[in-house]
Amino acid sequence: MKLWNRGIQCGQQALQRAVGQHWGFILGVFFFNYMTIAWSLWQTKEYLLMAVDGIFVLAVVALLAFVLALIPVRGLRRGCFAIIFGVSLILWCAELFSLYNYRALIGAGMINAVLETNPQEAREFIRMYVGWRVPLALLLGTGLLYAGQRFVFRRQLPLPAGWQNGIMALLLMAGGLAGYGIWNSYSSYIVNNTLDIPAVRVADASVTAAENIAVYKDIDKKLSNSVQITENRSDVPDIVFVLGESTNRYRMHLYGYELDNTPNLDALQAKGELAVFQDVISPHATTVSVIRELFTFHDAEAKGEWYQYNNLIDVMNAAGYKTYWLSNQESSGIWGNAAKLFAKRSQVSEYTHLRESHEDTGAYDEELFPLLEKAQQEGAAKNFYVLHLMGGHSLYYMRFPYIFSRFSQQDITGEYTEEQRTEIAQYANALFYNDYIVSGIIDHFRDREAIVIYLPDHGETVYDNGRNFAGHVEENPSHYMLEVPLILWASPAYKAHHPETWAAVQAAVHRPYMTDDMIHTVLDLAGIRTLEYNSAKSLISPNFDMSRQRMVQGRDYDRQIR
Repeated sequence: MKLWNRGIQCGQQALQRAVGQHWGFILGVFFFNYMTIAWSLWQTKEYLLMAVDGIFVLAVVALLAFVLALIPVRGLRRGCFAIIFGVSLILWCAELFSLYNYRALIGAGMINAVLETNPQEAREFIRMYVGWRVPLALLLGTGLLYAGQRFVFRRQLPLPAGWQNGIMALLLMAGGLAGYGIWNSYSSYIVNNTLDIPAVRVADASVTAAENIAVYKDIDKKLSNSVQITENRSDVPDIVFVLGESTNRYRMHLYGYELDNTPNLDALQAKGELAVFQDVISPHATTVSVIRELFTFHDAEAKGEWYQYNNLIDVMNAAGYKTYWLSNQESSGIWGNAAKLFAKRSQVSEYTHLRESHEDTGAYDEELFPLLEKAQQEGAAKNFYVLHLMGGHSLYYMRFPYIFSRFSQQDITGEYTEEQRTEIAQYANALFYNDYIVSGIIDHFRDREAIVIYLPDHGETVYDNGRNFAGHVEENPSHYMLEVPLILWASPAYKAHHPETWAAVQAAVHRPYMTDDMIHTVLDLAGIRTLEYNSAKSLISPNFDMSRQRMVQGRDYDRQIR
């Protein structure tokens, strides 16, 4: 009996501590965990569910405070309160940052991007997206929280014990009813998608990202290498695949942009030397996600994992081509990525600089020219080149030499801030320099029988359509992040030797296409067939399927994103 009474007494004391002393904790943790839920439900106009969820989350937090208040050791109890409050605050700040910049909550794509980056890219990201405003805001927020904790939240709630008990009882009953209603209506969603609170969401995304990284560690062994060439009519001495980076075609003069930042490509187009495709999208908005489909037979309809499908490098090797991977991107890092896996499959892989994760030296894309010239001198009868550019990757002002500073903020029209005008001008200069690089690569093959393909991995939003954002993100991609330029150039010798193929290329420039099928087009250009080749997925084939849905993250691009 005494034990029972003691238990009741401890429970009452804990209840009074939870409501009377830790009401600031309850309100704070509730706010941090509920606001992103509310944002998601507001976007989908689920107003009733938003209110019910609010009651439920508040009740859960209150129950958590009660359980923590039962801890008898004061120091341990206060530490648990502080840890949960601090973690909730940090995750809330991270999700606010994500919402502000990307209009999306944290997902596996963002976690992967963080884990796969190197210190140099991290510094560039911080300088571009964080700047001085975020630290200042965090400092002010921390100060306000400290003041609140010191002078407000530590104060005893001026309510009688009976009132405190009644508030807790009412809250728990309301929370129980709300929880029952949520479970009754959304049980399958909860079971399949877990609770939509920052801690659970970030934990789930982190697990997914960690699983992806674990796969990459052993992926080279798992890559399919069972290439079966069914037809090999390949007689093109040089096939060049220029893999661009973060290129918004709407900010290219070649595609109608007001600033004259593609003069060389414009000149080639005026001479009739280019095939400029008008309706091409990438399947994703991040490099790693794109590359694993761009260079394999894996696409939106594929059933298995991407590494279970044959890749372009292995196919070209099997077809008798000497394969090169020449890159101005990172050579190695802590986490690795799909590009480096395909580089390893190439007979020759070289980088402008050996950039380990602890190094921060960068290079302009023109440093690829000596590597290309060396490869040409050592080339075989048939050569397949992949040149991986830095292109329009942020920070934009680091992607071009000073001599290519053609545009300034005075050249930018529209309703932008001064900072945005400067950044847009820098991006225009980056694409001006990119024009020099791509046309320079073309010039290296003018006197050879060759075809050059220029295709960026994905696009880039640069404050387009009133968005207060420049960059790209896998979660909630805009059409600026997905629509990409696709440009083909063929040398006079190639056109003379393959007039029908070049005619097919020119006839296809208005076809709708998604680059997860690009491998089929490349094989058509090369005259190679494998068991996985599908003529309906080749952009230049007479059997091309115009009706294929372009699906991005389970959404029909043409109906739901464009």
